[in-house]
Amino acid sequence: MKKFSVLMLLMVLAVVLVGCASNQGGEKQPIATSSAQANELIFASESEFAGLNPLLEETNLDAFLFRGLMRFDEHNIPINDIAQSIKISDDQMTYTISIHNDVTFHDGHPLTVDDIMFTINSILDDANGSYLKSDFIHVASMEKVNDTTMTIQLDEPFTPLLDKLTVPILPKHAFEGQELRTATFNQQPIGAGPYMFEQWDKGTSLTLKAYPSFFGTKASIEKVIFKFIPDSNVRALQLKSGEVDIALLDPNQVEELSKVEHLKLYEVESADYRGVLFNMKYPIWQDVAVRKAISYGTDRAGIVKGILHGYGTEAYSPLQKHAFANTNIEHYTYDLDKANELLDQAGWQIADDGFRYKDGQKLAFTITAPITDTVRVNMANYVAEGYKEIGADVQVAALDWSNIVIEDTEAFMVGWGSPYDADHHTYSLFHSGESSLTSAGYNYGSYSNPKVDALLEEGRTAVDPEKRKEIYRALQEELAQDPPFAYFAYVDAVYGINQQISGVKERILGHHGAGFLWNVEEWKWHDR
Repeated sequence: MKKFSVLMLLMVLAVVLVGCASNQGGEKQPIATSSAQANELIFASESEFAGLNPLLEETNLDAFLFRGLMRFDEHNIPINDIAQSIKISDDQMTYTISIHNDVTFHDGHPLTVDDIMFTINSILDDANGSYLKSDFIHVASMEKVNDTTMTIQLDEPFTPLLDKLTVPILPKHAFEGQELRTATFNQQPIGAGPYMFEQWDKGTSLTLKAYPSFFGTKASIEKVIFKFIPDSNVRALQLKSGEVDIALLDPNQVEELSKVEHLKLYEVESADYRGVLFNMKYPIWQDVAVRKAISYGTDRAGIVKGILHGYGTEAYSPLQKHAFANTNIEHYTYDLDKANELLDQAGWQIADDGFRYKDGQKLAFTITAPITDTVRVNMANYVAEGYKEIGADVQVAALDWSNIVIEDTEAFMVGWGSPYDADHHTYSLFHSGESSLTSAGYNYGSYSNPKVDALLEEGRTAVDPEKRKEIYRALQEELAQDPPFAYFAYVDAVYGINQQISGVKERILGHHGAGFLWNVEEWKWHDR
């Protein structure tokens, strides 16, 4: 028995030693993916959503749950989706729309033009406070011809309309007897996309499952789980360990994770810029010389190299990545002499403490940034230290999103940008009528400039492409002369994804890496 026991012990030790040897090298060993075996995709989400109604807030779920009349392709061009055809009259005022007759919502109800008209009317209804209202303000009327044909009549030509018709279509019947803003739909949505809602475990995860009756390409991956992980370091660790299958990385995480054998990294160009919003409610920003001085005092090269690790480019315009980009405007190249000269001329004098004062007021302000976004916090801290060189006393408030009201901050680290029509993320950000104090728009800084308003209005109604280019180039010139933001950098998106997943199609992304999941129904695991 003793000999047998010794023999068994030696066999166990041998197995343990072999196991240890097989684990040498750590991260170079492929990780067995339970996700592949279960045919599910686990996405590390930076934040949780307040609701899932796409007319009330932007999420990265739209490509999964919903479909619009149009859809952006891999070149960010709007193409027919639910729409079978769209005919535009010679005067650009009437759109005749025919839709596919085999589109159904996730509850089996057919999608008809009634749902399209309901969606657009809901956006235009002030009681709903949709942030999309300005996208449809030129819709004068709509008429139903039959269940699959309708017309949209405009009050004047509106060139970006095909872009705007990518808006998700909501089911009219799901809101009967309910208000849009408080409907149960907002927590348990019904769409017509490739995935349908299954379960939302608040604070933990949200699960979607493939919709078998989807009218387009049927999803290959059966389930997609959005796992809410606000800490970027935790997201990276779970991506490395295989607990999640895909995550957007911070630039300082890229080098380490590029060495992990089971991951593939995608570096994708983005129209996503970062900068500081000047809140015009505060007197300090009503002096354009101060805004220009802050722009000249911003070391963009240092931000791109030191914080973005080269995954980005210096920013000077909201349309820098667009075909209408005006490269001849003031770039606000880092120039402390110009910054100091502007402040001197504006009457801001250096005192013994090294800071500037004017009429007893100190040149001081606080930049607010979301604490869970380490890149924005690092940028804010970097420039706050640098602005001391021009006599500005700048503090940084890194707060949880639940404690941030952007329109109440003195200055805010913004993240904006769009790869779509030039009207997108310009009109809603810079038109005075889009102030978040009086509308559902994104003009959080209450920026107001009559020339900018006129150019934004003209740009969306002009038809000739060359004329539109001229208008938006003039817009960029005016925004440079009267800056609403100090632009810092465009941020390239770097996604880490399990290398066993195929089907990813890259395109220029929007803000916060939006758009990477645009064709997720075509993704699949290699062994499937």
